[in-house]
Amino acid sequence: MNISQIKERIGTKKALLYVLTFLILIFIWSNSFDHPNESYAKSNKVLEVVSSWLSDLLGPENTLTVFFKSHVRKIAHFTEYLLLGTAVTTGMKLSRKMKIQHFYNSLSFAVIAAVIDEFIQIYTFRGSSVRDVVIDFAGYFTGTVLVLLVLSVKILVETRNK
Repeated sequence: MNISQIKERIGTKKALLYVLTFLILIFIWSNSFDHPNESYAKSNKVLEVVSSWLSDLLGPENTLTVFFKSHVRKIAHFTEYLLLGTAVTTGMKLSRKMKIQHFYNSLSFAVIAAVIDEFIQIYTFRGSSVRDVVIDFAGYFTGTVLVLLVLSVKILVETRNK
């Protein structure tokens, strides 16, 4: 594979990550536009499926099962932003934008996205919550850290194999 083919593959991956990032944001924000009843119905569907699976796997009284049942909406917030942080950080890696300022900018983006998310909810009569912004940011930050850990392990393995 020559240099131009490698650049083309990286360019395609970056473009796909930008599209994925955009789609994740649209998904997050479109959920915020849901009427409260519709939002709770979606949460209940997820709750039924996952809690049934967890109950079968771990038992209905298991701590993880009970935690999931009582925090399904907060776990959804965390997970959405974890995926967003993973996509953005992977895109940063492919773009070779891994300086500290890029991470500050990325984390600022996470806070802005979370605030917009909660702002939208004000107008859908679901209310907004600073706690949700913190949970969103924690999910994003966790996604960022996971990508960095995977990249670090990859570098260690590659260095060790040389």
